Amino acid sequence: MNIYKKNSGIAIFVFLLLLIIGSAGCSKMDEWKEHVKDGEISYTGKLDSLRIYSGKNRVKIEGLFISDPKVVECRIFWNGRKDSVSVPIKRTQNTDTLRLLLENMAENVHNFEVVTFDNEGNKSVTVYGTGTVYGERYQQSLFNRPIVVNSLKAYDNTFTATFGNVDRTLGIFATEIKYVDTEGITHTKRLSIDDKDVAFENVKIDEKMVLRSLYLPDTLCLDTFYTPYTDFNPSLTYYRNLGYPFTATNISGRWGVLQDWNSNAAANAISGRGSWDTNTGVGVLAAEAGWGTPNINNGKIYQSTTLPAGKYKVDIEFRRNNVTANVDATNNLIYFVVTNNGTIPNVADVPSSNSLGYYNLAWINDAYRVVSFEFDNPVTQEVTIGYVANLMSSSNQYFNVRGMSLTLVE
Repeated sequence: MNIYKKNSGIAIFVFLLLLIIGSAGCSKMDEWKEHVKDGEISYTGKLDSLRIYSGKNRVKIEGLFISDPKVVECRIFWNGRKDSVSVPIKRTQNTDTLRLLLENMAENVHNFEVVTFDNEGNKSVTVYGTGTVYGERYQQSLFNRPIVVNSLKAYDNTFTATFGNVDRTLGIFATEIKYVDTEGITHTKRLSIDDKDVAFENVKIDEKMVLRSLYLPDTLCLDTFYTPYTDFNPSLTYYRNLGYPFTATNISGRWGVLQDWNSNAAANAISGRGSWDTNTGVGVLAAEAGWGTPNINNGKIYQSTTLPAGKYKVDIEFRRNNVTANVDATNNLIYFVVTNNGTIPNVADVPSSNSLGYYNLAWINDAYRVVSFEFDNPVTQEVTIGYVANLMSSSNQYFNVRGMSLTLVE
C-alpha cells in the first residue's frame, strides 16, 4: 500500500473543503457589511403579549411595552399593509400597556403586523397576530333557541316551558324572555343555555311574550350579538292534570283517585279507587270492569273552570279493548262531554242533553289513538269537561286515557 499517496489525497480533500467554507464565510461577511455599511443595526423593543379581541365591526388590540424605554411610536398594519394606524407612545419606568380600538372594520379575518419605533427611526422586529371582525353575515346566521312545549295555566297564572337543543358552535349562551305579570309590570328573565326547563309565576293571561337569544362568537369577543325579539302567544291550559302522566291521590297498589278531578263512587268502585291506574307503569285516567273488579254504572270523572268565549279543540289519546257482547244504548258506552251546568249527564242522556258538545269514545283498536273534536263556547262562563262510562256487561273491559289537551282555535 502506498501510504504517501493516500495521505496526500486526504490533505487535498481537506484543503478544498476549507476553501469552500472560507468562501461561504466571506460571502456572508460581505452581506453583513452591506447591511451595516451605514452603522450597526439597532432594533427597538418589540410589543409583548399581543392579544387581539374580536368584535362587531371592530377589534381591540392590546399588548405590553416592557423592555425598551426609547419606544415612542407603535404602528399597526393590516389588509396587506394597505391600512395602518400610528399610536404615539409615552413610556414610563413601569410596564406600559397598549389598548387600541379599531372601529368600522370590514367583516373578515384580519392579519395584523405590529412594529415599534424610537426617536431615531429604529424599528422593532414585527409582531404578528390574527383577529376576527364579525358583522352582518354572522348576525344573519343566528336564530332563536326553540321552545318545544309551553303552557300558561289559566287557573294559577303559572308559565312553564321546555327548550329544545341548539347548536352551540355559533356561540349561543343565553335566552331572554319578557312577560307581563298580573300587576301589569314587565319582567325580563335571562336563562342560561343550560336551563332546559323554566317556570314563571303570576304571568298575565292574554299578553304576548317575547324572547331573543344571545351569542358570543368566541371567548375574546367584545360584543354580544342578539337575535331580534320574537313574540309568541303562550299555550293556555285551562284545566288541571291533563296527563302525560296523570297524577293521583289515595294510591294503593296500582289504583288511585284522579287528582284535581271530581269522580263519583261508581268511578272509584275498587275499594274507593279506580279513576286512576298505573298498571302499565304510567299514571292514566282509567275505567275498568271485570277481572274481579265491579261493573261501572255511570262512572263520572269531570272538572270545571271559567272558559273564555271561543271555539275549542279537544285532543284525547286513549285506548280501550273491544267488547261486542251486550252492547246497547246504555251499556258499554263511554262519552267525553262538555257542559255549562257544573256536572255531566248520565250515559243514556248524553245524546239528548243540552251540552256544548260530546264525543263517543268507541273502540278503535287496542293501541293508543288520538281523537279530536271541536265545540263552541258562546260566552265566557264556567265550562265542565269530563268522561262518563257504563261498563255493565259480563265481559272484561278497560278504558285508559294517557293524556289530553284543550286549545283555543279562534
